[in-house]
Amino acid sequence: MKSRETLIRLKKFQVDEKRRKVAQIEGMIAEFERIGGDLDREIKTEQDRAGIHDPGHFAYPPMPRPRCSAGEPQALGR
Repeated sequence: MKSRETLIRLKKFQVDEKRRKVAQIEGMIAEFERIGGDLDREIKTEQDRAGIHDPGHFAYPPMPRPRCSAGEPQALGR
């Protein structure tokens, strides 16, 4: 019986550790989504300030250019 109780305690500890890791990863995902939203707002603000929303335009602001050319779908200004 003693080894069974020890095994159950071990498994409970492992489950708790996995839950902590999941919570940490979910927190990281939320932070990345927040950062992505902040960057999208900055890009939109820069595009609105310049009045140019087409990344192919010769006078497109340089600040949002790397983000727009990173292969991400461009939802701003379209």
